[in-house]
Amino acid sequence: MATRLRDRMIAEIEVRGLKVETRKQYLDDMEKFLKFYGNRPPMKLSVEDIKAYQLYLIKEKELAPNSVNKELSGIKFFYRYVLGRHWYADALPRMKTKRPLPAVLSEEEVAAMIDSVHKVMWKAVIMTLYSSGIRHRELRNLKVRDIDSKRMCIHIRNGKGGTDRQALLSPITLKCLRTYWRLCRVHNPVKSDWLFIPTKNSYSGELKKKFSHTAIGYILRKAGKLAGIKKKSTRICFATHLPSI
Repeated sequence: MATRLRDRMIAEIEVRGLKVETRKQYLDDMEKFLKFYGNRPPMKLSVEDIKAYQLYLIKEKELAPNSVNKELSGIKFFYRYVLGRHWYADALPRMKTKRPLPAVLSEEEVAAMIDSVHKVMWKAVIMTLYSSGIRHRELRNLKVRDIDSKRMCIHIRNGKGGTDRQALLSPITLKCLRTYWRLCRVHNPVKSDWLFIPTKNSYSGELKKKFSHTAIGYILRKAGKLAGIKKKSTRICFATHLPSI
């Protein structure tokens, strides 16, 4: 894609306050689409050309409906907001997707998971997710200052939709977080404002990466396995009270 068009696309993304991940995805979507047509100027491509690319994703690459819709997101954005051809986006069909009900873990199952792990950090992660109902990304972005013990709440900043909100901080979760801080952070040579930090991503006392989504998934899967839970799920139901564990 020509530098001028790329810069215009980035400007349209930034003026809408979209996330860095979204910016990267949209630019990648357009780069792959244009590469498919031998880097022809996007102004010379029609709706039918985009539909042909969509069929390629479905039949040749055999992508799932969700993946196809995701691949087209950046293309639709480009033609709607950069070239001003809103009818392009309107004419492109969105594939129907199936949404199976998630296998949500019960209170008893989560209690068993917490009981089954011995690492304080793992207990703190599971209990924070369970008692507050926050999302994995929101937990990864928590900073120490976001734990408000006076008001017994957790400040969620830039959550879903870019909004801020407050989540419940239960007394037993606060107790576990304080234990985690005392045992895992006070004497840790790695200093960081993040509440949860990785254990194997630091060099010379400097944190290189924050806690990852993969790490949370691993903790929940491992805890589920130790607890004998066979559900293939990392979703935890929200509860206002934790069991006395």
